[in-house]
Amino acid sequence: MKKYISSFIQPYLAFAASACSIIGLAVVIVSDKDATIIALITLCMCLFFILIGILLAIDRLLRQNYRKDYKSISSFYVYQSDDGVKSTFECFRLIQCKRMFLSQIEYKFKWSGSLMPKIWSNSQVIDNIVHHDDSQQWDSAILMFKKPLTYNESTVVHIMTQNDDHDGKAKPCIYCKLESPIDVMQFRVLLAYKTDGYAEKAVFERKRISQEIDLDYEYLESVDFNCLYKQYYHVVVNPSPGFTYRLRWTK
Repeated sequence: MKKYISSFIQPYLAFAASACSIIGLAVVIVSDKDATIIALITLCMCLFFILIGILLAIDRLLRQNYRKDYKSISSFYVYQSDDGVKSTFECFRLIQCKRMFLSQIEYKFKWSGSLMPKIWSNSQVIDNIVHHDDSQQWDSAILMFKKPLTYNESTVVHIMTQNDDHDGKAKPCIYCKLESPIDVMQFRVLLAYKTDGYAEKAVFERKRISQEIDLDYEYLESVDFNCLYKQYYHVVVNPSPGFTYRLRWTK
């Protein structure tokens, strides 16, 4: 801590001391009333610069201790399609702020169909949606909090997309790009259009984040189809970070 005080706060203290010396000389040659006003202004300025130095030191310390703006705690993904053509994808993500203040985060996603999905949120304001024609490049959006988060404050991030696979080009899968540790991931895929006798298993797999979106996936396990509720349901506890996880089924 002494190192941070020396590196980040001391320059502001030195500046404040120099300012006091210069202004103190000016006070000597002015009237008492003017001297009082100058002294008060000087005091306020010194306190302001010291406060800025402390805040910058704390911010630098937080960034060195945690490289991301927030910590992911859990993620829940729900994909639903009643006819195999139109579908919705909903994501709930519990995060914890790791900065003094956090007003927005970036959300990355990819829909493999030919029509850009409609996207909205019940909790945040969505801005600056960026779509890439390259199927191997993630799309992105900025989620702006209605009230900025403070350090260690938690909130639920919500995002929902409405998808249309009218030409059948979309791939039957959902992704989760995991860049940092997380406690739990939950996947739920509801396929009401499947026949009563359908029982084909889905595949849960992963690949390194640095690799392309749809290549070189490593098989992890199979996921049974619940015939009664017509859904796949899969929970992963403490998954390894640095991978893109995918739950894939037959369309």
